[in-house]
Amino acid sequence: MGVVVDADERIDARWRSVHDIFVSAGYENVPEEPFPDGTILDAPWGTLLPRAGVWLMPDNRTNGILEDFLSFLVPFPSPLFEHVTKSVAAIPEPDRLFRPKAEPKAIIHTWLAWQKEPGMPLGKAISAKFLDASVTQVDVLVEWLTRLFFAQ
Repeated sequence: MGVVVDADERIDARWRSVHDIFVSAGYENVPEEPFPDGTILDAPWGTLLPRAGVWLMPDNRTNGILEDFLSFLVPFPSPLFEHVTKSVAAIPEPDRLFRPKAEPKAIIHTWLAWQKEPGMPLGKAISAKFLDASVTQVDVLVEWLTRLFFAQ
């Protein structure tokens, strides 16, 4: 079983919540902090619990959400992405209709809106090379998925 959850604004509090759920379910040796390369919990002996993995978006180390992870995929260097980030940050407070924690969503979706084919869905944006999946952060996530689902 794989669990991917946003760290949101306090990764320590999110991990504590996830930690406590797994402990109360019967998992043993749940670490006090998430592992930087993704956490994997072996099924406790004598139970029907599955092997479980936890990934805290964006990278198991920092506060954030899926869209923060996606910002790692923006080809670097990108003056346009810098312009997007500055533009979103410059929205006057009365006109800023999204909550502060949703700013990464505003940024990544603005980035996609300013491409050759505006508004492309995330998966297609990778295929179209608007987002680059060949970055280290993707490798770490894929390695975690491989260890979780394919390692013996």
